[in-house]
Amino acid sequence: MILQDSSVPESPAKSEGGVELLQNSPNPFIEMTQLWFRLPALANIALRIFDAMGREISCKTGVFASGEHHLVLHRADLREPGFYTCRLETPFGTVSRKLMMY
Repeated sequence: MILQDSSVPESPAKSEGGVELLQNSPNPFIEMTQLWFRLPALANIALRIFDAMGREISCKTGVFASGEHHLVLHRADLREPGFYTCRLETPFGTVSRKLMMY
């Protein structure tokens, strides 16, 4: 049985600057999940993961061209099962999504 968090939108989270953060897949996840995003142009990005208490748990950075990309988040990147917030920070805007690890 897959649990759905009804507060998590299935459509992309989008900033006014054109940055999109798509729903991670799979969600919820056990061992790993893919975090998909779209950029309107070449950009330095930071993808930060926060626990339910708002503490930063993981940060992945890089330079990406315009278009769709993904990063992989592994179980070892997080501390324990639970709800997390994924925040994509770019020069074009910041977008966030919820994710869940079993």
